[in-house]
Amino acid sequence: MKYIVTLLLAQFFMIDIEASPLILRPWENHSSPLRMSKNFKKKFTNLPLFGQATGGRRYWSSDYWALNKGNINYRWNSVEPNGFDLNSPDEEEVIRMEIEELKSLAPSEKYDLFLGEYKYPLKKLVSKRTSPTRKDWEGICHGWARATLNHNEPNAKIMLNPDGVRIPFGSSDIKALLSYYYAYHYTPASTHQMGRRCRGGKFCSDDMNAGAFHIVLANKVGLKGESFIADIERSREVWNHVVYSYRSEIVDSELSPTRDSAKGTVKVIRVKTKMRVVSNIVANSWLPVRGTPLQTFRDEDYEYDLDINKYGKIIGGDWRSDKRPDFLWLASPVKKFTGPFSRLSELLDD
Repeated sequence: MKYIVTLLLAQFFMIDIEASPLILRPWENHSSPLRMSKNFKKKFTNLPLFGQATGGRRYWSSDYWALNKGNINYRWNSVEPNGFDLNSPDEEEVIRMEIEELKSLAPSEKYDLFLGEYKYPLKKLVSKRTSPTRKDWEGICHGWARATLNHNEPNAKIMLNPDGVRIPFGSSDIKALLSYYYAYHYTPASTHQMGRRCRGGKFCSDDMNAGAFHIVLANKVGLKGESFIADIERSREVWNHVVYSYRSEIVDSELSPTRDSAKGTVKVIRVKTKMRVVSNIVANSWLPVRGTPLQTFRDEDYEYDLDINKYGKIIGGDWRSDKRPDFLWLASPVKKFTGPFSRLSELLDD
């Protein structure tokens, strides 16, 4: 899933990864588990080898609303989907339109009409960020990831606007609006990030320590049943996904330390981990997708060594597989929608 850099994480993205030295085992500050929580357990035998996030009706698949398709100006439910040069209906036309015709409008158009805004200010705002020439991977997966992490999957619904016009919203329409708000109109009270964004070529330096990654995964998902967001693409592109579950397998529990092992290592444990993340959907849907074939997941397979000290605690690690996450992050959820989006909460099912 794709990602556009926002001010939310700008403080973390100012560092040139390619200029950094390789961080193989003892983690540096930017790769410390303390960045995600100060209460993680580190003893390997206390960490479960499998786990799954719990969260009611959260963790739903969604579009990432590509900027080169018009973002949330994309009329996904139209016979001829399009996100540019939209001829939006005026007030008189809207009043005459049937529900089925209104269903074909873009999420932004529907929200404007819900507010009684027949000049479409949201649609105009969205268009300033979009262009057919934007890269395929550019979208608002950073907004979608936070939305699916913190909110139940919305049901389709029909809302009355100030003029009594019935405005229909599909589940994907509401997901689009929620993702857009998180991406561009919300500054969280707190953020946490471990690791740094790759800004180099095909692969970047190993700033995400394998031992630190295992600690976060096993504590958050395994012990607490909670989730977090991971950039699963180890390249310049950013693909934000919410971690849903994992399963680890011990390959060898008695490997000897090497000269590169963290200071204090008495043994090395080699682990294979399959991490499952919530993925994007190929097609949007009027109805919720959880429990249907449109709800999709993606498996990421990792192999790494864990440095263990005399107390059985993980104190470092080293990746054995080329595949690995780029960075992990969390941001506090919306408590109250503000500004033009103050009525967005009426569309949710939380």
